[in-house]
Amino acid sequence: SSGINAEWPLRPGMAKVMPMLTSLDEGLFGTEWVVVNKISLNDDNDAIKVVKTIISWLLYSRFVAHAHLVPAIFPFISYIIALEPSEVDPDLKHLCTQALSLLSRESLAEASLEPAINAVKKVVNSTSEDRTIGCTWKAKCTALVYLQVVSFSNLYMIRSNPYLFGEIKTLLMDSLLSPHVEVRQVAGQTIGGLMKTDLFRDSGEILEQLKTMARTKLPKGTKSSQTDIKEIWIRHGGVKTLCAMVECFPYSIPQWLPDIIVFLAKFTRGNVMISNEVKKCMSNFKRTHLDSWEEHKNKFTEDQLVVLQDLLVSPNYYA
Repeated sequence: SSGINAEWPLRPGMAKVMPMLTSLDEGLFGTEWVVVNKISLNDDNDAIKVVKTIISWLLYSRFVAHAHLVPAIFPFISYIIALEPSEVDPDLKHLCTQALSLLSRESLAEASLEPAINAVKKVVNSTSEDRTIGCTWKAKCTALVYLQVVSFSNLYMIRSNPYLFGEIKTLLMDSLLSPHVEVRQVAGQTIGGLMKTDLFRDSGEILEQLKTMARTKLPKGTKSSQTDIKEIWIRHGGVKTLCAMVECFPYSIPQWLPDIIVFLAKFTRGNVMISNEVKKCMSNFKRTHLDSWEEHKNKFTEDQLVVLQDLLVSPNYYA
């Protein structure tokens, strides 16, 4: 029943189980993923058997017994996140996907939110300085999607705890610097979605941070098709997130949005990856605001409307 005490037998049980998973630590969080795929993820691995057993028990306890989650379970979630992208074991992947879908939608107690965020942090930050080891970009995307749903499922609790919000914001902003475009995209979309809530009470601060990233100067001689330098990652992370913010308001014009539209117009040329993000964003903006444009255009100044008009009809836009 819903009255079951979730502390039984979870805390002592997890204390015994977690040491059994240490053989996965080096593979999931410390060495190249190809090694894990070839060696670790098979049914002969005792740690993988433990993972499958725990996930099966966890799904049963929530679906059947309706037990509540407690902080003791969250160190295990980083393993679920890191293993979910693997294609080597379909059963394991299915269990991990089921578990993350369930766990991310939980309304958590305040004491459980920090361990949940720490589980994401373990995956997202599991990269060496030379970026050659650690979890795959797929695992990091999985972690950020999990964080996104957890954030929306626990808005009230996060809103009332500045520390937790600061941890989430730091994780997302750091992910915008990832060398993997997919990670930057998920992080940007998550920040954009959170703008629809009042978590970013000072929207001006986050907008200025993103503008600063977008203004990052590229080294001389950088080719328009280049994507493999840190300066491009930073600029793309800023532009992508600003675009995501615009796209999160398809039928309205927040006060800050006209200025961002004009700012993004500067990036329709140059790096192909970045300019494509802006063109796609502007195309969606035009499509979603067309029906109520007579009302929406009143939110723009005359100068902003001129820039917007030039942007949407210029040859560069259609290039």
